[in-house]
Amino acid sequence: MANMVFGVMGDARGHVNRALVVAEQMPEHRFLFVGGGRTVELRQKGYAVERVPMASTLYARNRVHVPSTALCGARVFMKYSQTLRRLLRVISDFDPVLALTDYEFFTPLAARRLGIPCVSVDHQHVITQCLCPAFKGQVLSRMLMNLPLRAMYSNADHYLIPSFFPCPPRDPDRTEVFPPLISPMVKAFTPTEGSHVLVYQTSPTFRRLIPLLRRLSSRVIVYGLGTHPRSGNLVFRGPSKRAFLEDLSSCRYLITNGGHNAISEALYFGKPILAFPIRLAYEQWINARMVSRLGYGCDSLDPNPEVSLFQRFETRLDSYRETIANRDFYGTDRMLSRLVFMITRREYPYT
Repeated sequence: MANMVFGVMGDARGHVNRALVVAEQMPEHRFLFVGGGRTVELRQKGYAVERVPMASTLYARNRVHVPSTALCGARVFMKYSQTLRRLLRVISDFDPVLALTDYEFFTPLAARRLGIPCVSVDHQHVITQCLCPAFKGQVLSRMLMNLPLRAMYSNADHYLIPSFFPCPPRDPDRTEVFPPLISPMVKAFTPTEGSHVLVYQTSPTFRRLIPLLRRLSSRVIVYGLGTHPRSGNLVFRGPSKRAFLEDLSSCRYLITNGGHNAISEALYFGKPILAFPIRLAYEQWINARMVSRLGYGCDSLDPNPEVSLFQRFETRLDSYRETIANRDFYGTDRMLSRLVFMITRREYPYT
């Protein structure tokens, strides 16, 4: 048995879900999680959690609200010294052999000071550590992503990147890319083709989507826009991972933003994707663009989309399904085997 500290960005469910996949598939090891926001939910699973300030990304009208996001980051830096000192004591007492980080700021810094090797397992670093496809436009969005990504979140020694699209690493000695991390809970569902459309929104700010959904001929199940009484063809549901996976595995297709976890789970079930990435969220935009480029669905940045976009998308569903069926979207076993090798053999490719 080995002790491991795991820093998790807790402002999005994808980071927490990915961390939980790793921990639950390695039950012989002890984990101490570090993070804020939804990271504290891991206490309900029986894990120890050390809470630290979190530089959240905040949204308004389906776009990143830059002033609020910057202010949140500034508040975290105001507590930088005292947070790091506390974390150094906590991690030192826990005595881990390895640190993991899923886009969390403090854990890699503490690990480096303590001489503990640190491995990143987030998807965001596909942008900086890999030869990510270049798309025109999004200059401001790319800058807003790259600055904090390089300055704040690139302090790991090695990068294991789960990604639904192939992307060669810039430095294969430090970076390895795998298909997505898919949890056993996801694997427990057998995909079927029902008649409903599923909607999942990262932020409940894309209110202009609702009038368009009312015009679809299918029943539409909506997650992420709050709980409301049923309205015509729209069914609003509160957060529930099991219910979401049941609806995802049986839907016709998924309408979502550009979050990597939701896209990966949909592709694992063979579901086409219509993506409306949150504007100024560069990684979401890259994910949405790759959905289109690889033939898994289509994407749009239009803040006022027309119903014709949905109609054109639906005419190509069979083509999208055929393309998805020929790809591999399960990388859990391979990525965890790599981690287990590092831990049990104490052999880290960067040391």
